[in-house]
Amino acid sequence: MKAAVVPSVNGKWEVKQWETPKPGPNQVVIKIHASGLCYTDVHLTHGLFALPFPACWATNLLGEIVELGPGVTSRKVGDRVGVGWVQKEMARASGVCRRKKELCQNAISTGINLQGSHAEYMLAYADATMPIPAALSYEQAAPIFCAGYTVWSGLRLADPKPHERVAVVGIGGLATSPCSIPKPLASTPLPSRKVKTKKK
Repeated sequence: MKAAVVPSVNGKWEVKQWETPKPGPNQVVIKIHASGLCYTDVHLTHGLFALPFPACWATNLLGEIVELGPGVTSRKVGDRVGVGWVQKEMARASGVCRRKKELCQNAISTGINLQGSHAEYMLAYADATMPIPAALSYEQAAPIFCAGYTVWSGLRLADPKPHERVAVVGIGGLATSPCSIPKPLASTPLPSRKVKTKKK
């Protein structure tokens, strides 16, 4: 298959032939239809995570399941799914991993321990996949699995109650999502942004 590969630290991304993944137990192979570029990919390219090169990054994706591994019963071939960054937390005994899996030091993550989604196909744990409605296009759903998931995690941990106000600091790719997410929670978002002033 073809994949966007980073050959070395600070190297230019190159489209190359890459090994097509085969699913292991409880895994699925996803044909990628949308792959988002997150700033995490920039950090990875700069070598800040001390991971081996060459590598195929990207931490959020949407696609269609084309192959099932042994033991997969919750998904079927043809399912339209998205996958977030953290796929599987390993230290079940850890209270942190149970409450905040994105902070688990032993987590298995997309683009970190597993090949990323800047490729034609990618592996994912079946339990880490989330079905997306047929009425929602891959392009429309794509931001939910990076920016959307990030702000949802913050709101989930903040646990706002109905009619409480939620302050949103900054208006960017991440901050636009919480302006709509609190509405089903009956909370009121309060956007704010830092304005740069000219220094004389």
